[in-house]
Amino acid sequence: MSGAPDIIAADRRPRASLGWRIVLLGLLSLLLVASAARSTERVELADGYRVILEDDGDIFVDALPRNGEGMLAFAERMCGSVGKRSVIAEANRGRTRMLKGIRYRVPLDALRPELQQQALLALFPGDRVLSVGWRHEVTASEGRSAESLWSVARWFTGAGENYRELRHANGLRDTNVVPGQPILVPVNVLRPSLRAILPESTTHDLEYGEDDRGQYAIYRLRKGEAIYSNVVIRFTGRVFADDVNALSAEVAERSGIEDVTDIPVGYRVKIPFDLLQPEFLPITDPRRQEYEIALRESSRFSNQVRAVSLQGVTVILDSGHGGVDVGASRRGIWESVYVYDIMLRTKQLLESLTAARVSTLTMDGARYSVIERDVLPSSRGHRVLTTPDYPIEDSTVGIHLRWYLANSLYRQHGAGSDPAKVIFISIHADSLHHSLRGAMAYVPGARYRRGSYGKSGAVYAARKEVREKPSVSFSYSDRIKSEGLSRDLASNVISAFSERGLAVHDDKPIRDRVVRSRRAWVPAILRYNEVPAQFLLEVCNLSNADDLELMKTREFRQEVAEAIVAGIIDYYGDPQPVSDQAVAAR
Repeated sequence: MSGAPDIIAADRRPRASLGWRIVLLGLLSLLLVASAARSTERVELADGYRVILEDDGDIFVDALPRNGEGMLAFAERMCGSVGKRSVIAEANRGRTRMLKGIRYRVPLDALRPELQQQALLALFPGDRVLSVGWRHEVTASEGRSAESLWSVARWFTGAGENYRELRHANGLRDTNVVPGQPILVPVNVLRPSLRAILPESTTHDLEYGEDDRGQYAIYRLRKGEAIYSNVVIRFTGRVFADDVNALSAEVAERSGIEDVTDIPVGYRVKIPFDLLQPEFLPITDPRRQEYEIALRESSRFSNQVRAVSLQGVTVILDSGHGGVDVGASRRGIWESVYVYDIMLRTKQLLESLTAARVSTLTMDGARYSVIERDVLPSSRGHRVLTTPDYPIEDSTVGIHLRWYLANSLYRQHGAGSDPAKVIFISIHADSLHHSLRGAMAYVPGARYRRGSYGKSGAVYAARKEVREKPSVSFSYSDRIKSEGLSRDLASNVISAFSERGLAVHDDKPIRDRVVRSRRAWVPAILRYNEVPAQFLLEVCNLSNADDLELMKTREFRQEVAEAIVAGIIDYYGDPQPVSDQAVAAR
C-alpha cells in the first residue's frame, strides 16, 4: 500500500532514551496546546472524541490513539479510509507516528460521515434537519471570526464557493448574515453525510409508473412491514382509522394483493398519485414544487426574540371542544374534559414558574381550578370567554368565536407592540388508527390560508371581539412567516415531549395540514388566527389503548403540561430547568 513501508520503517528505528522521550512528549504537547489555544470552541462528543471550531472557521475532531493503534488504524477509525493518513499528518504538523497520550486532529472534510454529522450537530445545536435541506442558525462567539455565507457553505456543503446557491435559496440581496439568522442549505448542495439524515421525504426509494388507470408510485415492502402503516399512513398522510382502512383496501386492489396479511418481501405496492402527499411526488410535479417552495421559504423564519423567564410574553391557550361537543370519547373519557385539565395545568405552571401573561379562550365554572384526580368528572359547562361569553351550545359557533377572541387578544397584547411575544397553542387529543400513538402538532400551512373569511349572524354580531374586526385575510408573506414561526414553536414543544420520554408520533409529528378522506385543510382555529406563532397540539391518541390509559392519570397530564411549558421556554431561548422546578412546585 502506497506510503505504508515508510511508516513501518520509522517504527524500526532505535528507541530514544526514556529522558529524551519525556522531553519530546513535553515539547509536542506544548506545540499542540499552543495550536489548540487558537481554538475558540470545543465540544465533547461520545467515545472520547472532541470537536473543535477554530477562530478562522476550521473544524476538526480530535481523539487519543488507542492502545497499539498506529496511523493506519487511526485513519481507518476516524476517516473510514487509510488513504486519509496524509491529511491527518498534515493537520498534525507532519507527524506520522502516533504517540500515547497525545490527541490528534482530523479535519471535518476527512472525517467519516457519522463523525461529520456528530461534529456539526454538536457545534450548532440550534440547527434543524428539514425535508428540503439543513437549516443553520447563525451563531456568534467571542474570539472567533463572525460567520459568513462563505463559512456556512464551507461547513455544510464542503465548498465555500457554494455561497451563491445559499444566497439564492434564502432570497438574500448580499452575503451578510447576523447572529440568530436562519440559513437554509438546500439538499442539492448539502454534504452527502448530512443529506443522509434528512427526513425520509427526500430520501425515500419510490419508483414511478403509469398504466391505463393513471400514474402511481411503487414502494417495495420490506421484511416486517404492513400495508396500512408502512404505505398508507406514511405516504398518503392518512391517520384516521376509516381513511387508513379504506385506502389500504384501495391500494391492495390496485396492486393485485388478495391477502394484505400475507404480502411477500419486495412486493411492488402501487400507490395512486392522487393519494400521495406532495413531498412523495416526483420532483418535477407542480404540487411537489409548490410544497417545497413554501417549505423552503417558511424555513427562513424562526423566533429571534429572547425572553428570560418569558418576561413580556403572552401565551394564549385553548382546549379543544367543550360544552355540547365532547370531542373524542373512549370508554367514558371525554377529550374536552381531559385536555381542559391539561390546559389548566399548563396555565398554572406558566404563572407560577415564569413571568408570562396567560390568557385562555375557554373556561368551565367560576374559576380556574385543577382537580387532583386521575379520572375526571364529566362536564358540559365550558364557555368561550368572549364579551359577552358564549356557553358552547353549537360546536361550530364555539370554534369560530375562539379565533375571533384569539385575534382580539393578539391585537391587545402584541400587534401594536411586539407581535413576536405572543404565541397561541390549542390543546387536543386525537382519535386515530389504533396502531398510532403519541403527540402530533399541526401548524398553519401557507397554501391553505388563501382568501378572506368572516362570519355573520346575530350570535356573532352580539360579540365585541367580532365587531372589532369582522373579517380576516393574510398576505402571502404573512402566511409564509407564520408557517415558519409556528413550525419553530411546535418543534420546540415536540422536542420537549421526546426529551421527557413522552410518546411522539412516529411518522411526521409536525404537519402543515389535516388530511381526511380526499381533502386537506388547516383547522379553523389556526386558519383564521392572526397570531404569527401558533399550532394545534394533539397530546395523544385516545384510540390507542396505551395512550388512553395514560390520559386517565394526573401524572401524565402534568408531564404533558410541563413539556408544553419547557418547549415554550426553549422557543424563547431561556435555559431555565422547568422540569425540576415543576416537580418541586407540586
